[in-house]
Amino acid sequence: MHAVLHVVALLPAAVGVGALVGMRRDAGRPEILVAALMLAGMADVMTVSLLPPVLWFAVLVIVGIVLAAVRRAAPVPTARPEAMVSTHLALGVITTAVLVLLMPGIPSPAASPIITSHVHGAVDTMPLLVSAGLALGTVILAVVALRTERAWPHRLHHATMAVSTVAMCAIVAT
Repeated sequence: MHAVLHVVALLPAAVGVGALVGMRRDAGRPEILVAALMLAGMADVMTVSLLPPVLWFAVLVIVGIVLAAVRRAAPVPTARPEAMVSTHLALGVITTAVLVLLMPGIPSPAASPIITSHVHGAVDTMPLLVSAGLALGTVILAVVALRTERAWPHRLHHATMAVSTVAMCAIVAT
């Protein structure tokens, strides 16, 4: 089941990067590079794990914050004011960073040999609550974006990011 969910997470993310490339007016090189880096991190964590998930987490959080700061200081000159691409992408990168840490197979405090007694249920339920909150937030943001965006590349980007995030949340939940 995890393999299917990994494909369901990676394929829409790849389509979303392609849609971002197709947004000539509202997305710049930083957005495309950040989206490609996010896709590379997802693919690495879900397949061969060349880099540790903690390193991907750090890189993705930093890149998401930098993208938000850069676009706040210097918006894409040709972008429409109502375009939510950079904001949505920055939040998506940080959400992906969190989900990368919560993916199964990553050592958790509950599995640590150091913690041998009195493990609370919160250790087991916290990843479920975090992933449910991230899935809900992503779906709400995508719905808002789909209602305000009229261009199909934008709609495709927002929808595929939501599908990919929900699939990653399902991986965490199973």
